Amino acid sequence: MTLRSYSITSPVRCGANPWTIPNLASTRTWAAKHFRGVLGTWDHHKARASLWQPTPYQWAPLTERAQELPSEALERKDFGKFVQFFRQASPYIEGHRGRTFVVVIPGEVILHRHLLQTLLEDIQLLHELGCRLVVVLGAKTQIDNYLSMRGLEPKNVKGYRVTDEYAMLAAMEAAGTSRMLVEAQLSKAPAVSVIRRHTRSSNTSDEFHFAPALRVVSGNYVTSKRRGVVDGVDFGSTGSVRFVQHEAIHQQLDLGHLVLLSNLGYSASGEVLNCNTFDVATHAAIELKADKIMCITMDDVKSLNMPQWLSLGDAEALITERLAGLGSDIACSIDQTCPSLDGTAVEAINSATPPVYSSNANGSRPPDQAYLNNGNSNGAMGSVRHQTLAEVELDMDCWQALDFPNAILTAVVGCKSGVKRAHLVDARQDGGLLLELYSRDGVGTMISTDFYEGIRPAQQVDLDSIEGLLRPLAQAGVTKARSRESLMRDLHSFTVLERESEVLACVLLQDLGWSADGAKCGELAAFCVHPSHRGSGRGDSLLDYVEQSARTRGIQRLVLLTTRTADWFMQRDFKSAGCAHESHVLPESRRQAIDPARNSQLYCKEIVALNDTVQAAPAGKRIGF
Repeated sequence: MTLRSYSITSPVRCGANPWTIPNLASTRTWAAKHFRGVLGTWDHHKARASLWQPTPYQWAPLTERAQELPSEALERKDFGKFVQFFRQASPYIEGHRGRTFVVVIPGEVILHRHLLQTLLEDIQLLHELGCRLVVVLGAKTQIDNYLSMRGLEPKNVKGYRVTDEYAMLAAMEAAGTSRMLVEAQLSKAPAVSVIRRHTRSSNTSDEFHFAPALRVVSGNYVTSKRRGVVDGVDFGSTGSVRFVQHEAIHQQLDLGHLVLLSNLGYSASGEVLNCNTFDVATHAAIELKADKIMCITMDDVKSLNMPQWLSLGDAEALITERLAGLGSDIACSIDQTCPSLDGTAVEAINSATPPVYSSNANGSRPPDQAYLNNGNSNGAMGSVRHQTLAEVELDMDCWQALDFPNAILTAVVGCKSGVKRAHLVDARQDGGLLLELYSRDGVGTMISTDFYEGIRPAQQVDLDSIEGLLRPLAQAGVTKARSRESLMRDLHSFTVLERESEVLACVLLQDLGWSADGAKCGELAAFCVHPSHRGSGRGDSLLDYVEQSARTRGIQRLVLLTTRTADWFMQRDFKSAGCAHESHVLPESRRQAIDPARNSQLYCKEIVALNDTVQAAPAGKRIGF
């Protein structure tokens, strides 16, 4: 079998996640390997047959060469790890089932035989787990190789290829060969030994006959037009994507098929045009209303050392940083042709400082609340104006000129246009797609709307709003009544969530000091979300933010007293500790102040310290404790 081990340099979160596997960083490659065998659909331990290698497809050598290891079954000592990982993945399996994902595989990855094979095995498994998949295959590297073999120089202008007759022939050959390679791998049937072990025919005399593992379809789903002559440059057969046939693609997805798209588009005049693969993927994700766009990446993204989570605003700021280094001339040119940037880029360039799009930086990623809540919430706080397709084309035209990684541009434009999440996954991470989708921490970078938008420390002007939020709960006996003087005294310890100058939620975090068992405690109190906005993920955002704040203050244990809201907090990893007035988990001074008549129940959540590989960050700069 093919097995790779790569060091995990991205932050790994631990402690407050009930599914966390001990020493997760060292077991991720193991988990991905054995997760592939969960459905018993493939023999992952059988040596792979060599694929046909046409001349332009001379397989590129891997920097970190995979080693062929002897096949081995899951060892008994690893049973616990397997079960833990499978339990961790179970809510994500259900959450992702039936969701539409667009996966972009650049040509550079297709040239790496071992990377492509393991990646397609994971795509095959995603399909078996119920994901609706549209895979977009790139061809840039193959086209360049084809031209170079014939002594021709590839020509690119402002990020777009000038497609002459020879480049068009190369584009068609590359698209066709890539499609056949992918279809061949996805047609691989399960091993007979697995089927015989776990299934049984109704008639023992029946022979085994296997159809392809999954059905792959492709066609003229991409409608394009000639890019034409731009600034005096004739781009030849280079195409711009007009739209994708989203209804036809949805029909195929409804039938359980995997849809393959490529760099080729078809015009109304009957021409075949060479389109930018990432333009195809962007239009597909937007028009299909995909839940995620997954970009497989290589060194161009890895060299940026991106964090595990970027808010959409911060991702755009990365792009304007690139603009800032190109000078005012190109900035003015881009501003004239791209009114959607509204002069922000030019201002950033003139000041040599990227604009601040959100009050929060980044460092990690928000959980996929949309999937774990059956799609009732996308985890985003703010509203994002969705772009028209004309605006998408303008932005892609502008940003292509920056020589910035296409994967990041695609992620940003997709999220600005309604795609809930965009993920950047390194192709060299074995099982990267599985780990990104079926573990809380993931292994790549996720871009989404700002999970913490509008969360900030309370101010004097918030006093009336906080009092108005808490009053109905106090009258119903859900929380303890607090006087205005008490609220005023504790105002500096409140955190609020605001949107359009309206406070929608609040929480109080107070330092209680040390407990008898030596843990520094912090108490959550006055936690409230406006009734009109419950179930939207705002409570989760506020709780997550406050947990991060507690960590930066050295708090090791969060406690809360409640009589009516225990279920909500128990779902978020708080554990029952009995009657609050009798519990020795609390510091003695706080326990003595509790009214026994309320019979409040105590719930605790341990805040485990981050390991040495993770840099501590202020609240809102990373997700999850």
